[in-house]
Amino acid sequence: MNKMKLVSLLALTQFTLTPLVHAAPADDGMNFGGFLRANYGWKDYSDASKDKGGDFAFDALSLTYDGMIDGVGLSADYRIANGLNYVKRAYGYMNFGDTTQVQVGIVKVPFGKQGFVSNSYWFSTNYYLGFEDDYDAGVKLVYDRDQWHLDLAYFASAEYGPGTADRYAADIIGDNEESNQVNARLVYTLPLDQGHLKLGASVEIGQLYHAELSDNGDRQAYAVHADLQLGPWNLQAQVTDYHIDSADKADTVTVGVVGARYDIATEATGYNLNLARHFDTSWGGFTLYNDYGLVSPDGKGQDDSMQNVFGVSVNRGPIWAYFDYIVGDNMTFAGGPGVGLSNPDSPTDSRININVGYYF
Repeated sequence: MNKMKLVSLLALTQFTLTPLVHAAPADDGMNFGGFLRANYGWKDYSDASKDKGGDFAFDALSLTYDGMIDGVGLSADYRIANGLNYVKRAYGYMNFGDTTQVQVGIVKVPFGKQGFVSNSYWFSTNYYLGFEDDYDAGVKLVYDRDQWHLDLAYFASAEYGPGTADRYAADIIGDNEESNQVNARLVYTLPLDQGHLKLGASVEIGQLYHAELSDNGDRQAYAVHADLQLGPWNLQAQVTDYHIDSADKADTVTVGVVGARYDIATEATGYNLNLARHFDTSWGGFTLYNDYGLVSPDGKGQDDSMQNVFGVSVNRGPIWAYFDYIVGDNMTFAGGPGVGLSNPDSPTDSRININVGYYF
């Protein structure tokens, strides 16, 4: 497993997502953009990292396109990072009135809280399971009306095949291949005097093809989520339950993301609770946050995985920066071998990560 590849690539999503429903510009046109980022990381569980005082390196270059010509829109994001290059998103879309949009291509999977279940560069535990900021190949309908938001989607497959881990978001790879996945998400927004409360539920059902056995397994995931905004305060909560029944009946499956491979438990319940406070100053904006995640597996002999990220994000004009302190127990990319694995003697490890980017 190449842990440094994730250190170099995890910041690739924040503040670059297109709206779920695109507003067609007054005149047809196109917009090009992207970012350039650098990253510093220090790990308390690596003697080499401590001896060197951490590692500072180029993170990634993102090139994005968003535009609409003759009523047909296109949204794309291509990434170059640390020896890897891949498409994060690439889809066409059409708007039907002010409420409905249909997207076709590599689109964001509608599961869990809208946007992110996290505030940090490091994302939540859901990202490492494939349930946060995931993109797959398929078609999605997005419906917004008054206080209701509905997503319905079908995905024929992941954005890349099971033979490579070079991809933006976590997918099941190796002997197993994701296929024929259906997603539904419903969110209701309750307006408040100084913000809102968004309550939602998500469902994901799909197949899992085992190449060696030439047989299909199945997988299901369910989540309930809440997003409370009160003035500068934000509280996020989510409970996720998933079951992966592979054809070989294994207790773990292999996941690939940004060039790295690791195993996750095939059945688990995840809990996420995040609190953030935003500050506006004459110099720029600051957001102080703490993101907590716990994954509790159902398999015999498997153990909980925990991740806590305490940090602050800073924004001034086109500059965004994250300063994160990550603590992990039996957690991949924080000293652990995977997520929800059998590892009773796994120590609690920590790392410091600083990521700075220029957006254009």
